[in-house]
Amino acid sequence: MANDRRIHSVIDRLPSELRVTLVNMICDNYWPPDFPFNKSAEEPKGNPRYEDLVTYCVFKGYSVSLSAIGRFGKRMRIMARMKQAGAITRDIMADINAEKASATQKAVAEMITATTIDFITEHENYSAKELRDIATAMKDCTAIAINADKYIREQLKDKIEKATASTKDKLSKAGVDRKLIQEIIDEHLGVVKS
Repeated sequence: MANDRRIHSVIDRLPSELRVTLVNMICDNYWPPDFPFNKSAEEPKGNPRYEDLVTYCVFKGYSVSLSAIGRFGKRMRIMARMKQAGAITRDIMADINAEKASATQKAVAEMITATTIDFITEHENYSAKELRDIATAMKDCTAIAINADKYIREQLKDKIEKATASTKDKLSKAGVDRKLIQEIIDEHLGVVKS
């Protein structure tokens, strides 16, 4: 039931500074300078594990379960990938040209949209900022698919117009009747008179 859905996770109730640090640990492999390293061992190298995030929360005075960190970590990694995909999409849109406007480009936008929809259906708890990021990613993907289709249609139209002009010119120089030239163009180039 919609009324039974949990609106806020334990992580959402943590202070914003701590949440930002957790996101940085998850997405950027960041070790906070005040992390409670075991003094007898070397400082850890590599990526912080979910257990490390739980340790850090406890060190900061907050009790958070490993499963809550796991759900939060999965959500943040997906959000980071979506933001990156949105940035790539915006870069492509800013420089659409013959090499970039293709069926492949449209397929990538559709794939990103499908990933976003999967993400939305898998998770229940979203902050306003996360919903805004999801909406932005969807808008960017939709725009690039539409622009790619539009660009491809414009290129095809331009190609047909050039072929039509070239054909008319060559047939006129060869002395072919204007009516026959139009019939040839209509039949072979698919040009429809408006």
